[in-house]
Amino acid sequence: MKYKPEDYLDSGFYSDMDDDVQNKKEKIVKCRKPHKCVTCESNIAIGEHALKETGFMDGKPVSCYTCLPCIEAWLEESGQVNIEKED
Repeated sequence: MKYKPEDYLDSGFYSDMDDDVQNKKEKIVKCRKPHKCVTCESNIAIGEHALKETGFMDGKPVSCYTCLPCIEAWLEESGQVNIEKED
């Protein structure tokens, strides 16, 4: 993890889906089984950390996993974190 856990949770990464998902919860988890990143479709291996979103859409439970590199890229592109530039 490059940044503090709260940076990942407060990133606004899922903000465009906020209206569609009720009782939405996000948390950083250490994966106990493999998952596929909902953004880049890369594999998230057992033991890796990911951002997990859960909630209900149209009355049915939903969940998705996003790899931390995708969230980190979002944090950097959106200017939410300071990145040190190498000369």
